[in-house]
Amino acid sequence: MPDRDTTYERGVGANPTIDAAAWRIIGPGLRGEPSPLLPSQPTWTASNAVDLRHRVSQNNVSPASFLEKLRGELEGASDGVIVLAAELLYLQVLPLVNVGAKTKIERVGTVLAWTASGARLDVGLLAGLEAEGTFHGGAGFNIRIWQHVPWLCRFVEHWTTLDAATREQALRNPWAFRDVALATPGNDETALRLSFQELVWPGYFDNVVKQDHRRRIRDAFAHHLSLGEGDADADVDYDLWRIRQDVQEPDQPRVDWYASPYVDAWGGVLPPRKAAEGRRAWLVRSGQGGAPLAERWRDESFVSLPATNLRVDLEHATETSIREAVESGYTHLDYAQRLQLTQADQAFILRMAPDDIILTVSGDKAWIGSVAGDPLWAELDGSRLRRPVDWLQEPIDKAKLPEPVPGMLDKQGDVVELTTALEPLAALADRLTDVADEDDVEEAAPTARGPVLASIPLVTADLAASLHMPAETLQEWLDVLADRRQIVLYGPPGTGKTFVAEALGRHIVGADSNHLRTVQFHPSYAYEDFFEGLRPTVEDGNVTYQVVPGPLRTLVAEATSPGNESTPYVLVIDEMNRANLAKVFGELYYLLEYRDQSISLQYSRDGDFRLPKNLFIIGTMNTLDRSISMVDAAIRRRFPFVELHPAVEPVSNVLRNYLSAQKSDDRRARLLEALNERIDERDLQIGPSYLMKESARHDSGLERIWKYDILPLLDDHFYGMQTPEQVRAQFGLDPLLARLSAAPVGPVDVVLDQENVIEVDELGVGEESPDA
Repeated sequence: MPDRDTTYERGVGANPTIDAAAWRIIGPGLRGEPSPLLPSQPTWTASNAVDLRHRVSQNNVSPASFLEKLRGELEGASDGVIVLAAELLYLQVLPLVNVGAKTKIERVGTVLAWTASGARLDVGLLAGLEAEGTFHGGAGFNIRIWQHVPWLCRFVEHWTTLDAATREQALRNPWAFRDVALATPGNDETALRLSFQELVWPGYFDNVVKQDHRRRIRDAFAHHLSLGEGDADADVDYDLWRIRQDVQEPDQPRVDWYASPYVDAWGGVLPPRKAAEGRRAWLVRSGQGGAPLAERWRDESFVSLPATNLRVDLEHATETSIREAVESGYTHLDYAQRLQLTQADQAFILRMAPDDIILTVSGDKAWIGSVAGDPLWAELDGSRLRRPVDWLQEPIDKAKLPEPVPGMLDKQGDVVELTTALEPLAALADRLTDVADEDDVEEAAPTARGPVLASIPLVTADLAASLHMPAETLQEWLDVLADRRQIVLYGPPGTGKTFVAEALGRHIVGADSNHLRTVQFHPSYAYEDFFEGLRPTVEDGNVTYQVVPGPLRTLVAEATSPGNESTPYVLVIDEMNRANLAKVFGELYYLLEYRDQSISLQYSRDGDFRLPKNLFIIGTMNTLDRSISMVDAAIRRRFPFVELHPAVEPVSNVLRNYLSAQKSDDRRARLLEALNERIDERDLQIGPSYLMKESARHDSGLERIWKYDILPLLDDHFYGMQTPEQVRAQFGLDPLLARLSAAPVGPVDVVLDQENVIEVDELGVGEESPDA
């Protein structure tokens, strides 16, 4: 056993710069000397520690960040208390490699700036924060600041109550100091205590703060000791020191238990499957335990599943063994219930891992935390299967959770994977603990406070000019689209519905055309074509079926990829009413109305699906193909309908605006008006796109448009009611031209002689084609 009477030197740890910087704070504090940050007085006093602990332990539940809350708690405190807070924060964050130097300096420096004396970090203390840390504290060290600072305050209080001889012994003997730290009243913040011990006595305590890792290292190298592996009476601190003394080569860098070949010996590397999967996020529900169980989770720092009848070896568990354990232990449940239990237990035991994000919801509040350990069995009280969790102390309003989390909360199950929302959840946790992702970033990334919702840019003059429509009208349509996320443009042929839809889509997505997709519905189009369906494939000569994504599922996958949450995507659905919409959309009807929710799918059973808010849908409907009065009422409720009609603004003036832009006369506009005046049925009137073709500039081209585009439409409209001859007598080009008594106004398009078309105005540009 360790000798508590021998006097030792402090020794050297993993990073001498950190050792020296830590002792600049710790040395004067333990000796009762003035602080290097406040030379006029000692800061490690019982009164300062009690005052600070009482202030910090309030743990108010405001949604502000750590520093914002701390500033409110230190309001009116003396400089001694504020400097003590800065010193304890300094020691807590100093050795961490997962917090950048900029964040460390900003955190401590911000607190010091609240002093009346203007205390600040000197060069030596700055060097410590800028040095490379000695261990990875995971999310837990950031989340548990609210527990770490009070524990350090209790240590200071406890230290000041010791007699001089005990303090002197702790200052010259690491094992005596360890005993003092262990005797500190209150919750034993083990990881922080181990980190603190290593800062005080770097030559004797290791920078390994996870108890499980320490025991595994000790057992893997137990052959260097006289005691046997796994000895229950072992002093792990002392054994690790003795092992390192035996394996440490003279004049070589300190042994790093997390580097090869040492880490391979004790199995510290993550299993290959978990290493490939990376960090995950989870929603865990308290089930029948309700709010009381969720509160116990937070108070006792764990999360759990009932697992009342589950009997499985956690250390050697596999998907098969868990499934068999559920099947044998829950025979009283039906198959669907056993399947849900199996999936929850497999996720909790096999896929969940330390440093994963945990979210739980109770009422209108949500709590976020970080998994802090491996699964373990506990007493039989409705929460047998547990994992340690470091919970943030303050709740978050459920309505204020970052996208896409709100839409994922309705997924079924006690354990739900939220990994697609990992980045915004991690950013939220970092914001609440003032942790920056990068040390060398001058300004915080825009995603630091969660992803920004995709927005639609304002209408530009160029867009309005290209569509020959008023900017105010186009902006109103885009405002509706931004509010509802989907819209339908409907009207007769030739009103430019498809052209306008794609132009608006290109305007929304900007330069990245890959974010705009167009599909066209038709009578045989189905859910399997649009969203996803089973398709035959040949593998090794055998025909098998696999789920193949359609255009909507593919575009959603891109829109929900990490980092794309604030990027708009647009799907244009042309000729929307030509398909059986109820058959094509299926269960997606629900998501069109509730973008915050998710649903189970027909083919993909591996998770629920939602339509992200950064996906905008623009549909078009041709009233000639099928009256929109026959469109499924469910679609009419979910899509705002915008009419594009030749007699209604803005379409009624599109042709005149176009001709004016081309410096042409208004003969074609008057011709179209004369034609539509003779068509009694509103939905049969002709749109302006037919007369916006380049060929329409010349009489010969105008005649071809009338002969091959417009008259066949009218023949079809009046089939059985008028003969082709009657149609031509009423709607033919020559009769209509004869009605135009007004002379052309403005520049002349063409001058006709009997032989040739002589072009006078050469200002034509490419125009859009009419709708099909």
